[in-house]
Amino acid sequence: MPSTIDHPSFRVIDDFLDEDAWTEVWSHFQFVDLLPVTRSRGAWKLDDGVPLGGQEIRTHGRDPAARHDDADPHRYPSETPIDRVIHALLTRPELHEGLVSDSWASVSARPYVYPHGTALSWHVDDHALYAGAFVYYAHPHWNAHWGGELLIGELGEPEGEDPDDDELPIMGYRFETEDYSERLLDMGCGSFVMPKPNRLVVLAGAPHMISRVSSAAGHNVRASVAGFFLEPVQNRRD
Repeated sequence: MPSTIDHPSFRVIDDFLDEDAWTEVWSHFQFVDLLPVTRSRGAWKLDDGVPLGGQEIRTHGRDPAARHDDADPHRYPSETPIDRVIHALLTRPELHEGLVSDSWASVSARPYVYPHGTALSWHVDDHALYAGAFVYYAHPHWNAHWGGELLIGELGEPEGEDPDDDELPIMGYRFETEDYSERLLDMGCGSFVMPKPNRLVVLAGAPHMISRVSSAAGHNVRASVAGFFLEPVQNRRD
């Protein structure tokens, strides 16, 4: 039985996939096309190094028995091992029930590789687009001294203040980050999750970041499948 850690802002499930499925996903990273993630969009800043990302796969609704469409190869099922992660999320609601809003309409997933020297800056996922998020660690081995932890800030509500005033914007400006930093410093604390192999983490929407992968990792990479529980199109911002 997989071990589980529950927190108001996240859930951790170890031994997420069986050994064969995990091996398939890790093997996929050896051959999948990977490109540098854009640093003109999203939360990555210029000093986050050059993480790599693959093609995003999306479901059409919540049906785990959907059929492959040759005309839309990036729609689940994609006939790639990324389907293993998505299928588990669609068929095992206990992974996200009570944490992720049940308003979600579909799931997205994308492979990411963080070599040494790379990171992801503090940010908040857009609540109008995403009901929640997840990350699955596919690498076969990790050392606690290699970094790459998922850091999650606490969303406290100071006494006597409007909770809405405590809410962070999605991310800081690309170059001027002092105001965003002050808000995070006011929070002052949080949690971290090690990128333990074959571990799934589900996130409810708190601010988070990925700490820099240390040079001690050498040729080892932080390999993950990450994505979102997507809100219905009508709920999203124009």
